[in-house]
Amino acid sequence: MANPKISIIIPIFNTQDYLARAIESCLNQTYLNPTLNPNPSGANQNDIEIILIDDKSTDSSLQIAKSFLGDERIKLIQNKTNLGTFLARAEGIKVASGEYILFLDSDDYLRSNALELLMNDDRLRGADIIHFGIENEPFKPHSTKPKIHTREIVGDEIANEIIIKSFKTSWLNLAGRIYKTELVKNALKKLDFIDSHLISSEDTMLFFIICLLAKRSVGISENLYIYCENMTSTTRSKDIEKLEKQISDRLHLIDLLEQLSNDKELSSHKYFSKARANITNMLNYFICYSKKFLNKDFNDTISPYLKYSFLSMKYIARWQTMAKILIYLCSSKKL
Repeated sequence: MANPKISIIIPIFNTQDYLARAIESCLNQTYLNPTLNPNPSGANQNDIEIILIDDKSTDSSLQIAKSFLGDERIKLIQNKTNLGTFLARAEGIKVASGEYILFLDSDDYLRSNALELLMNDDRLRGADIIHFGIENEPFKPHSTKPKIHTREIVGDEIANEIIIKSFKTSWLNLAGRIYKTELVKNALKKLDFIDSHLISSEDTMLFFIICLLAKRSVGISENLYIYCENMTSTTRSKDIEKLEKQISDRLHLIDLLEQLSNDKELSSHKYFSKARANITNMLNYFICYSKKFLNKDFNDTISPYLKYSFLSMKYIARWQTMAKILIYLCSSKKL
């Protein structure tokens, strides 16, 4: 049997309320490979594989994942210990057999025609990275959406365009794109020294290397990935322990970024230093974001929220941050 055209990788940890929706959105894709499936009426002939990696969930997520095993497109990996999102995702990458990889978080989902639009457009064929739009759910009219890089970009200019020129408007993570599987596997090999439990900004490192190694990038403007607000997720939690974990992970990632200087292939890239500096700034920005919600230090005369909001501007100057500072000052009657 021929390999599938696309592998969808879904790391899972305690998302029982959302997981079935994510899996069903993959199984119900309208995409069919016309070469392998001349008869499009077959309900289970989608040319995809869906790789579920349960990272030792403690809720019903594993049972939900197992309930889909009757579909031959589903592969299930059960981690014996909780590895963290980075290493769990890596387990999926290792076994992926499709020509392309799409990464989906288990609390998000795909539009039903996502793969059909991505795989049947001749303009996109053969690209290393194919970008598409992300839509927020629930819809927020003033929320920031990532820039979609639809025009063709080649060689070193991929990292320059995405990480440097569009630094403030690109989402520097794996969502909203599909990637050549060979490219992702090669990028992952560059990170085989990572054995840490990472759950915050953990995909930034892999995305950074993918952009350095990619040869051709293109995209479409349609919103195909639905990013759902999950207030219990690690990235949104204001729990002190989770905030400290976010800070610890990102500080560790900054240290790991420094180690990439030892890789001659990566460090010889024309934009390596500038792109790495921007990734570091982004991580520092999110460290400041987490620190805003920690308890006030006894010796501090300024609230953490105000202190780290101002400090974050050093790394990424955003008008939204300044607006929030002004709102905070007004509500605190500081103005």
